[in-house]
Amino acid sequence: MRQFFDVQRLVFRIGELSSMTGVSARQLRYWEKKNLITSQEREDGQQARVYTFKTFIGVSMIKYFMDEGYTLAAAAKQAQSRKDRIAYIHRFIKTGLKGFAKIDGKMAINLGAFDEQQTLMALMPEDDGPVTYRLVPNDEAHRMTQAAPN
Repeated sequence: MRQFFDVQRLVFRIGELSSMTGVSARQLRYWEKKNLITSQEREDGQQARVYTFKTFIGVSMIKYFMDEGYTLAAAAKQAQSRKDRIAYIHRFIKTGLKGFAKIDGKMAINLGAFDEQQTLMALMPEDDGPVTYRLVPNDEAHRMTQAAPN
């Protein structure tokens, strides 16, 4: 999937970021001065600021918390805390998710080796039911699992 959609290539000029987030260009420059956000150097050598997709997300989160009544410093701290949790979840999924399988007609996620003989599979619920788990012999889990997309 990454080969089709690379968020690293999404960049926005300051006016675009301002329009997308509702944060004025003046505020964005101030936040950058306070090291709450950073602009990216342009490859074309122009001086105008450009911001990455990650910065767009960060600005959106800071604005959200400020709209909820937080001060700028507290909003930035809350946003950083959320970004840290998201990075942790992303790392967990990237390293823990081994692929997908069908078990008894239900979609399952291979969560990796439970021990030397078994693999832990999470069976997705139908509708709003609970996630259930099943231990499957490693060789069987390997045969039924399709690789997880990057």
